[in-house]
Amino acid sequence: MIERIERALVLLAYFIEQDGDFWVPMYEKFEAEHQELRDREDTKARARRRLLAYSEAGALKAIR
Repeated sequence: MIERIERALVLLAYFIEQDGDFWVPMYEKFEAEHQELRDREDTKARARRRLLAYSEAGALKAIR
């Protein structure tokens, strides 16, 4: 999904260059969604790292 939004942002950037401000609100919306998805992925990655560190310490059985 992130890759699709990145491609859409490139296309919208082209439209903005060609047509001006008409496309700016859509670009801003996609840009915000892109950042939200990246933030969510970062959070999931942090959670995975924490769980991995916890399980490597032998403590995983405590949460099952």
